[in-house]
Amino acid sequence: MGRAGIFSELEYLVLALVADGRTSGYGIRKELNRTKGGRWSAESGSVYRVLRRLTLGGFVEETGRVGVPNRERTEYRLTKKGHQSLDKWLSAQPSREEFAFLVDPMRTRSYFLGRLATEERVSVVQRWIEESEVFCRELEKELSETAFGNRIQDAGYSNLLFLAKARHEWLKSLQPVVALDIEPISE
Repeated sequence: MGRAGIFSELEYLVLALVADGRTSGYGIRKELNRTKGGRWSAESGSVYRVLRRLTLGGFVEETGRVGVPNRERTEYRLTKKGHQSLDKWLSAQPSREEFAFLVDPMRTRSYFLGRLATEERVSVVQRWIEESEVFCRELEKELSETAFGNRIQDAGYSNLLFLAKARHEWLKSLQPVVALDIEPISE
């Protein structure tokens, strides 16, 4: 996976979240857990390692600690260098690799559906279609309830629904193909 800058997507995401006011590791993790569709880890170790690297590199700096003793949270803010790096990343053209990063575990499984008997293939894809339909409805509801309060961020997040609906249409187009009577691929 190529990079559109000196950091990973998670590192740029942490920079952006700090710039947007999520100033502690806890606040960043909370936002990552709330946001669906990422290919980054919201585990505390990942977030705190990123914050440590960004601090050591001079992209963020500690502004203090808040909370009760032994449960304090370290607060951060972007430095000038951090703002410049974030702005450069935001305005950079994504690489072809980034455009091509289209992970879909159902597509991966579909490559091997020929191993199953026709009836089983049809049943499997039908279950995928049914689950996809439920997922699309739930995602649409969730997106309407979890607005960021920023139209640009909301529009970005709506990408998930477009992708989910496109996958649903693809699954429906897969159904007649798997219904063709072909012999299962054996070992």
